[in-house]
Amino acid sequence: MQNRCDVVVVGAGPAGSTAARYAAKTGLDVLLIDKRRTIGVPVCCGEFNASSEVLASVLPNASGLDELFPVDPGLIRREIRGAVAVSPGGREYEFELPGYTVDRDAFDRHLADAAVREGAELLPDTKFLGREGSRVTTTRGEVEARVVVAADGPLSRVCRSAGMERSAVLAPAITCRVDGEFGDRLKFFFGNRIAPGGYAWVFPKRGCANAGLGVQKRDVPVPVLLRAFLASQGFSARDVQAGFVPVSGPIRETVRENVLAVGDAAGHVVASNGGGIAPAMICGRLAGLAAANHLLRGEPLAAYEWEWRSAIGRELLAAARTKRMADRILGSDFLLERTMRLLGGRGIADVIIHGGLRKAHAPRE
Repeated sequence: MQNRCDVVVVGAGPAGSTAARYAAKTGLDVLLIDKRRTIGVPVCCGEFNASSEVLASVLPNASGLDELFPVDPGLIRREIRGAVAVSPGGREYEFELPGYTVDRDAFDRHLADAAVREGAELLPDTKFLGREGSRVTTTRGEVEARVVVAADGPLSRVCRSAGMERSAVLAPAITCRVDGEFGDRLKFFFGNRIAPGGYAWVFPKRGCANAGLGVQKRDVPVPVLLRAFLASQGFSARDVQAGFVPVSGPIRETVRENVLAVGDAAGHVVASNGGGIAPAMICGRLAGLAAANHLLRGEPLAAYEWEWRSAIGRELLAAARTKRMADRILGSDFLLERTMRLLGGRGIADVIIHGGLRKAHAPRE
Protein backbone atom coordinates (compact mmCIF):
# COMPACT_ATOMS: atom_id res chain seq x y z
CA MET A 1 0.00 0.00 0.00
CA GLN A 2 1.23 3.48 -0.83
CA ASN A 3 2.26 5.58 2.17
CA ARG A 4 1.08 8.96 0.91
CA CYS A 5 -1.86 10.18 -1.20
CA ASP A 6 -4.13 13.16 -1.70
CA VAL A 7 -7.43 11.53 -0.68
CA VAL A 8 -8.33 8.37 1.22
CA VAL A 9 -11.93 7.22 0.83
CA VAL A 10 -13.08 4.71 3.41
CA GLY A 11 -15.92 2.55 2.12
CA ALA A 12 -16.54 1.44 -1.46
CA GLY A 13 -20.31 1.68 -1.50
CA PRO A 14 -22.19 4.08 -3.80
CA ALA A 15 -21.09 7.15 -1.79
CA GLY A 16 -17.43 6.26 -1.45
CA SER A 17 -16.87 4.93 -4.96
CA THR A 18 -18.56 7.98 -6.47
CA ALA A 19 -16.44 10.32 -4.33
CA ALA A 20 -13.30 8.45 -5.36
CA ARG A 21 -14.30 8.56 -9.03
CA TYR A 22 -14.79 12.33 -9.13
CA ALA A 23 -11.72 13.12 -7.03
CA ALA A 24 -9.52 10.88 -9.20
CA LYS A 25 -10.98 12.35 -12.37
CA THR A 26 -9.29 15.68 -11.52
CA GLY A 27 -5.89 14.01 -11.34
CA LEU A 28 -5.67 13.59 -7.58
CA ASP A 29 -3.95 10.56 -6.08
CA VAL A 30 -6.92 8.69 -4.55
CA LEU A 31 -6.93 5.55 -2.41
CA LEU A 32 -10.29 3.76 -1.98
CA ILE A 33 -10.36 1.16 0.80
CA ASP A 34 -13.09 -1.21 1.93
CA LYS A 35 -13.18 -3.78 4.73
CA ARG A 36 -15.05 -6.29 2.58
CA ARG A 37 -13.07 -8.90 0.70
CA THR A 38 -15.54 -8.71 -2.20
CA ILE A 39 -16.98 -5.27 -2.97
CA GLY A 40 -20.76 -5.23 -2.62
CA VAL A 41 -20.99 -8.38 -0.49
CA PRO A 42 -22.97 -8.91 1.68
CA VAL A 43 -26.06 -7.10 0.37
CA CYS A 44 -28.42 -5.35 2.79
CA CYS A 45 -30.49 -3.10 0.56
CA GLY A 46 -33.85 -3.03 -1.21
CA GLU A 47 -31.94 -2.73 -4.53
CA PHE A 48 -34.39 -0.29 -6.12
CA ASN A 49 -33.52 2.95 -7.92
CA ALA A 50 -36.16 5.42 -9.06
CA SER A 51 -35.99 6.61 -12.66
CA SER A 52 -34.00 9.69 -13.61
CA GLU A 53 -37.27 11.56 -14.17
CA VAL A 54 -38.48 10.78 -10.64
CA LEU A 55 -35.13 11.79 -9.15
CA ALA A 56 -35.19 15.08 -11.05
CA SER A 57 -38.68 15.86 -9.74
CA VAL A 58 -37.95 14.82 -6.16
CA LEU A 59 -34.50 16.48 -6.01
CA PRO A 60 -34.81 19.48 -8.34
CA ASN A 61 -31.66 21.22 -7.10
CA ALA A 62 -29.37 18.20 -7.38
CA SER A 63 -26.64 18.63 -9.96
CA GLY A 64 -24.96 15.90 -11.97
CA LEU A 65 -27.98 13.60 -12.29
CA ASP A 66 -27.37 13.26 -16.02
CA GLU A 67 -23.83 11.99 -15.25
CA LEU A 68 -24.82 9.62 -12.45
CA PHE A 69 -28.08 8.20 -13.84
CA PRO A 70 -29.35 6.16 -15.54
CA VAL A 71 -27.02 3.26 -14.89
CA ASP A 72 -25.62 0.77 -17.39
CA PRO A 73 -28.63 -1.15 -18.80
CA GLY A 74 -26.74 -4.39 -18.16
CA LEU A 75 -27.12 -3.79 -14.42
CA ILE A 76 -30.91 -3.55 -14.51
CA ARG A 77 -32.66 -6.68 -13.22
CA ARG A 78 -36.27 -5.53 -13.68
CA GLU A 79 -37.89 -2.41 -15.07
CA ILE A 80 -40.41 -1.19 -12.50
CA ARG A 81 -43.63 0.52 -13.53
CA GLY A 82 -45.25 1.38 -10.22
CA ALA A 83 -45.98 0.35 -6.67
CA VAL A 84 -48.71 -1.00 -4.40
CA ALA A 85 -49.07 -0.06 -0.72
CA VAL A 86 -50.93 -2.65 1.36
CA SER A 87 -52.67 -1.42 4.52
CA PRO A 88 -52.80 -3.37 7.81
CA GLY A 89 -56.28 -4.55 6.81
CA GLY A 90 -55.15 -5.71 3.37
CA ARG A 91 -56.49 -2.79 1.34
CA GLU A 92 -54.28 -2.02 -1.69
CA TYR A 93 -53.38 1.43 -3.03
CA GLU A 94 -51.60 1.70 -6.36
CA PHE A 95 -49.39 4.56 -7.54
CA GLU A 96 -46.86 5.20 -10.27
CA LEU A 97 -43.19 4.84 -9.43
CA PRO A 98 -41.04 4.14 -12.48
CA GLY A 99 -37.54 2.84 -11.90
CA TYR A 100 -35.59 -0.39 -11.84
CA THR A 101 -34.08 -2.97 -9.53
CA VAL A 102 -30.43 -4.02 -9.56
CA ASP A 103 -28.18 -6.65 -8.04
CA ARG A 104 -26.57 -4.40 -5.47
CA ASP A 105 -23.32 -6.37 -5.34
CA ALA A 106 -22.81 -6.00 -9.11
CA PHE A 107 -23.93 -2.36 -8.91
CA ASP A 108 -21.38 -1.56 -6.19
CA ARG A 109 -18.58 -3.27 -8.13
CA HIS A 110 -19.56 -1.30 -11.23
CA LEU A 111 -19.21 1.98 -9.30
CA ALA A 112 -15.88 0.92 -7.78
CA ASP A 113 -14.60 -0.07 -11.23
CA ALA A 114 -15.62 3.38 -12.53
CA ALA A 115 -13.45 4.96 -9.82
CA VAL A 116 -10.53 2.72 -10.76
CA ARG A 117 -10.90 3.65 -14.44
CA GLU A 118 -10.51 7.30 -13.44
CA GLY A 119 -7.26 6.48 -11.63
CA ALA A 120 -8.23 5.60 -8.05
CA GLU A 121 -6.45 2.70 -6.35
CA LEU A 122 -8.89 0.19 -4.85
CA LEU A 123 -7.87 -1.91 -1.84
CA PRO A 124 -10.55 -4.37 -0.63
CA ASP A 125 -10.10 -6.43 2.55
CA THR A 126 -8.60 -3.33 4.19
CA LYS A 127 -10.04 -2.10 7.48
CA PHE A 128 -9.85 1.45 8.78
CA LEU A 129 -8.37 1.35 12.30
CA GLY A 130 -7.97 5.00 13.19
CA ARG A 131 -6.95 8.50 12.18
CA GLU A 132 -4.86 11.26 13.73
CA GLY A 133 -4.83 14.34 11.55
CA SER A 134 -3.65 13.28 8.14
CA ARG A 135 -2.35 9.89 9.32
CA VAL A 136 -4.76 7.05 8.55
CA THR A 137 -4.09 3.63 10.06
CA THR A 138 -5.40 0.52 8.31
CA THR A 139 -4.84 -3.22 8.54
CA ARG A 140 -2.39 -2.84 5.65
CA GLY A 141 -0.37 -0.10 7.32
CA GLU A 142 -0.42 3.68 7.56
CA VAL A 143 -0.99 6.27 4.86
CA GLU A 144 -0.73 10.06 4.94
CA ALA A 145 -3.80 11.66 3.35
CA ARG A 146 -4.61 15.33 2.93
CA VAL A 147 -8.36 14.65 2.83
CA VAL A 148 -10.28 11.68 4.26
CA VAL A 149 -13.79 10.79 3.06
CA ALA A 150 -15.94 8.91 5.57
CA ALA A 151 -18.18 6.61 3.54
CA ASP A 152 -18.11 3.71 5.99
CA GLY A 153 -21.77 3.46 6.93
CA PRO A 154 -24.07 4.60 9.73
CA LEU A 155 -21.68 3.50 12.49
CA SER A 156 -18.78 5.32 10.82
CA ARG A 157 -15.48 4.94 12.65
CA VAL A 158 -14.01 7.68 10.46
CA CYS A 159 -16.64 10.17 11.63
CA ARG A 160 -15.97 9.13 15.21
CA SER A 161 -12.26 9.80 14.72
CA ALA A 162 -13.12 13.40 13.80
CA GLY A 163 -15.58 13.87 16.67
CA MET A 164 -18.64 13.93 14.41
CA GLU A 165 -21.97 12.69 15.71
CA ARG A 166 -23.69 9.70 14.21
CA SER A 167 -27.34 9.52 13.14
CA ALA A 168 -29.64 9.74 16.14
CA VAL A 169 -32.02 7.02 14.92
CA LEU A 170 -30.80 3.80 13.33
CA ALA A 171 -33.66 1.59 12.17
CA PRO A 172 -33.00 -2.18 12.07
CA ALA A 173 -33.61 -3.67 8.62
CA ILE A 174 -33.31 -7.13 7.12
CA THR A 175 -33.38 -8.32 3.51
CA CYS A 176 -33.38 -11.59 1.65
CA ARG A 177 -33.99 -13.06 -1.79
CA VAL A 178 -37.13 -15.05 -2.67
CA ASP A 179 -37.59 -17.00 -5.90
CA GLY A 180 -40.44 -16.53 -8.37
CA GLU A 181 -41.92 -14.02 -10.77
CA PHE A 182 -43.39 -10.88 -9.22
CA GLY A 183 -44.42 -8.60 -12.07
CA ASP A 184 -43.28 -5.02 -12.46
CA ARG A 185 -44.62 -3.30 -9.35
CA LEU A 186 -43.00 -2.78 -5.98
CA LYS A 187 -45.10 -3.87 -3.03
CA PHE A 188 -45.05 -2.22 0.41
CA PHE A 189 -46.77 -3.85 3.41
CA PHE A 190 -47.74 -1.82 6.48
CA GLY A 191 -48.93 -2.94 9.88
CA ASN A 192 -47.50 -3.54 13.34
CA ARG A 193 -47.89 -7.30 13.12
CA ILE A 194 -45.66 -7.24 10.04
CA ALA A 195 -43.13 -4.45 10.63
CA PRO A 196 -43.73 -2.38 13.79
CA GLY A 197 -43.26 1.30 13.02
CA GLY A 198 -41.98 0.57 9.51
CA TYR A 199 -42.89 -1.54 6.50
CA ALA A 200 -42.10 -4.75 4.69
CA TRP A 201 -41.45 -4.95 0.96
CA VAL A 202 -41.24 -7.18 -2.07
CA PHE A 203 -39.26 -5.65 -4.95
CA PRO A 204 -39.31 -7.70 -8.19
CA LYS A 205 -36.16 -8.74 -9.99
CA ARG A 206 -35.53 -11.28 -12.74
CA GLY A 207 -36.74 -14.69 -11.53
CA CYS A 208 -36.74 -13.55 -7.92
CA ALA A 209 -37.48 -10.60 -5.66
CA ASN A 210 -35.76 -8.66 -2.91
CA ALA A 211 -37.93 -9.05 0.20
CA GLY A 212 -37.37 -7.55 3.59
CA LEU A 213 -38.55 -5.19 6.26
CA GLY A 214 -37.44 -2.26 8.36
CA VAL A 215 -38.82 -1.39 11.79
CA GLN A 216 -38.78 1.39 14.32
CA LYS A 217 -39.75 -0.59 17.41
CA ARG A 218 -37.29 -3.25 18.56
CA ASP A 219 -39.60 -5.39 20.69
CA VAL A 220 -39.32 -8.35 18.30
CA PRO A 221 -36.02 -9.18 16.53
CA VAL A 222 -36.13 -8.50 12.79
CA PRO A 223 -35.23 -12.12 11.85
CA VAL A 224 -38.35 -13.28 13.70
CA LEU A 225 -40.49 -10.69 11.94
CA LEU A 226 -39.00 -11.61 8.57
CA ARG A 227 -39.75 -15.31 9.04
CA ALA A 228 -43.35 -14.52 9.93
CA PHE A 229 -43.75 -12.19 6.94
CA LEU A 230 -42.27 -14.70 4.51
CA ALA A 231 -44.47 -17.47 5.89
CA SER A 232 -47.57 -15.28 5.40
CA GLN A 233 -46.62 -14.81 1.76
CA GLY A 234 -45.56 -18.42 1.16
CA PHE A 235 -41.93 -17.48 0.48
CA SER A 236 -38.68 -19.26 1.26
CA ALA A 237 -35.67 -17.04 1.95
CA ARG A 238 -32.04 -17.16 0.94
CA ASP A 239 -29.17 -14.68 1.30
CA VAL A 240 -30.56 -13.14 4.50
CA GLN A 241 -28.68 -10.08 5.73
CA ALA A 242 -29.47 -7.54 8.48
CA GLY A 243 -28.20 -4.02 9.11
CA PHE A 244 -29.20 -0.50 10.12
CA VAL A 245 -30.62 2.44 8.17
CA PRO A 246 -30.15 6.02 9.45
CA VAL A 247 -33.61 7.62 9.43
CA SER A 248 -33.25 10.79 11.51
CA GLY A 249 -32.03 13.00 8.68
CA PRO A 250 -28.53 14.34 7.98
CA ILE A 251 -26.08 14.70 10.84
CA ARG A 252 -25.47 18.24 12.03
CA GLU A 253 -21.90 18.59 10.75
CA THR A 254 -20.40 16.68 7.80
CA VAL A 255 -17.04 18.48 7.62
CA ARG A 256 -14.55 18.56 10.45
CA GLU A 257 -10.77 18.87 10.29
CA ASN A 258 -9.79 17.12 7.04
CA VAL A 259 -12.75 14.70 7.06
CA LEU A 260 -15.85 14.77 4.84
CA ALA A 261 -18.82 12.51 5.69
CA VAL A 262 -21.02 11.14 2.93
CA GLY A 263 -23.77 8.57 2.41
CA ASP A 264 -25.09 6.63 5.40
CA ALA A 265 -22.23 7.99 7.50
CA ALA A 266 -23.69 11.47 7.00
CA GLY A 267 -27.35 10.45 7.24
CA HIS A 268 -27.84 11.02 3.51
CA VAL A 269 -30.99 8.88 3.40
CA VAL A 270 -34.57 9.77 2.48
CA ALA A 271 -36.04 9.01 5.90
CA SER A 272 -39.62 8.66 4.67
CA ASN A 273 -38.73 5.61 2.58
CA GLY A 274 -35.24 4.54 3.66
CA GLY A 275 -33.76 5.07 0.19
CA GLY A 276 -30.10 5.99 0.16
CA ILE A 277 -28.48 5.03 -3.14
CA ALA A 278 -29.28 8.21 -5.09
CA PRO A 279 -28.50 10.65 -2.22
CA ALA A 280 -25.25 8.78 -1.59
CA MET A 281 -24.13 9.12 -5.19
CA ILE A 282 -25.22 12.75 -5.48
CA CYS A 283 -23.34 13.69 -2.32
CA GLY A 284 -20.43 11.40 -3.20
CA ARG A 285 -19.91 13.35 -6.40
CA LEU A 286 -19.98 16.62 -4.46
CA ALA A 287 -17.52 15.25 -1.87
CA GLY A 288 -15.05 14.21 -4.58
CA LEU A 289 -15.31 17.57 -6.29
CA ALA A 290 -15.00 19.44 -2.96
CA ALA A 291 -11.81 17.54 -2.13
CA ALA A 292 -10.40 18.44 -5.55
CA ASN A 293 -11.37 22.10 -5.27
CA HIS A 294 -9.77 22.25 -1.84
CA LEU A 295 -6.49 20.61 -2.83
CA LEU A 296 -6.13 22.07 -6.32
CA ARG A 297 -7.68 25.52 -5.92
CA GLY A 298 -7.44 26.26 -2.22
CA GLU A 299 -11.19 26.42 -1.65
CA PRO A 300 -12.34 25.72 1.92
CA LEU A 301 -13.22 22.09 2.54
CA ALA A 302 -16.31 23.36 4.33
CA ALA A 303 -17.74 24.32 0.93
CA TYR A 304 -18.85 20.69 0.68
CA GLU A 305 -21.33 21.28 3.50
CA TRP A 306 -22.94 24.12 1.62
CA GLU A 307 -22.91 22.26 -1.70
CA TRP A 308 -24.73 19.12 -0.59
CA ARG A 309 -27.20 20.99 1.60
CA SER A 310 -28.04 23.28 -1.34
CA ALA A 311 -28.47 20.23 -3.58
CA ILE A 312 -30.62 17.92 -1.45
CA GLY A 313 -30.59 19.20 2.14
CA ARG A 314 -34.09 20.69 2.05
CA GLU A 315 -35.59 17.47 0.75
CA LEU A 316 -33.76 15.25 3.24
CA LEU A 317 -34.85 17.43 6.16
CA ALA A 318 -38.46 17.47 4.90
CA ALA A 319 -38.44 13.67 4.63
CA ALA A 320 -37.11 13.40 8.20
CA ARG A 321 -39.87 15.71 9.47
CA THR A 322 -42.47 13.68 7.59
CA LYS A 323 -41.16 10.48 9.11
CA ARG A 324 -41.35 11.90 12.63
CA MET A 325 -45.00 12.82 12.02
CA ALA A 326 -45.70 9.46 10.41
CA ASP A 327 -44.22 7.62 13.42
CA ARG A 328 -47.28 8.61 15.44
CA ILE A 329 -49.56 7.02 12.88
CA LEU A 330 -47.40 3.97 12.17
CA GLY A 331 -47.65 2.98 15.82
CA SER A 332 -51.40 2.36 15.51
CA ASP A 333 -52.88 0.08 12.86
CA PHE A 334 -56.25 1.77 13.36
CA LEU A 335 -54.83 5.24 12.62
CA LEU A 336 -52.71 3.88 9.79
CA GLU A 337 -55.69 2.23 8.10
CA ARG A 338 -57.73 5.42 8.29
CA THR A 339 -54.86 7.63 7.15
CA MET A 340 -54.06 5.46 4.13
CA ARG A 341 -57.72 5.47 3.13
CA LEU A 342 -57.85 9.25 3.45
CA LEU A 343 -54.69 9.81 1.42
CA GLY A 344 -55.35 7.30 -1.33
CA GLY A 345 -52.68 6.15 -3.75
CA ARG A 346 -51.55 9.62 -4.80
CA GLY A 347 -51.22 10.87 -1.24
CA ILE A 348 -49.34 7.77 -0.14
CA ALA A 349 -47.01 8.25 -3.11
CA ASP A 350 -46.29 11.82 -2.05
CA VAL A 351 -45.40 10.68 1.47
CA ILE A 352 -43.21 7.77 0.35
CA ILE A 353 -41.57 9.32 -2.71
CA HIS A 354 -41.52 13.04 -1.97
CA GLY A 355 -41.17 12.89 1.79
CA GLY A 356 -44.37 14.86 2.39
CA LEU A 357 -47.63 15.96 0.91
CA ARG A 358 -47.38 18.38 -1.99
CA LYS A 359 -51.08 19.12 -1.96
CA ALA A 360 -54.28 17.85 -0.43
CA HIS A 361 -55.89 14.79 -1.95
CA ALA A 362 -59.46 13.62 -1.99
CA PRO A 363 -60.20 10.19 -0.54
CA ARG A 364 -59.81 7.38 -3.00
CA GLU A 365 -62.03 4.34 -2.81
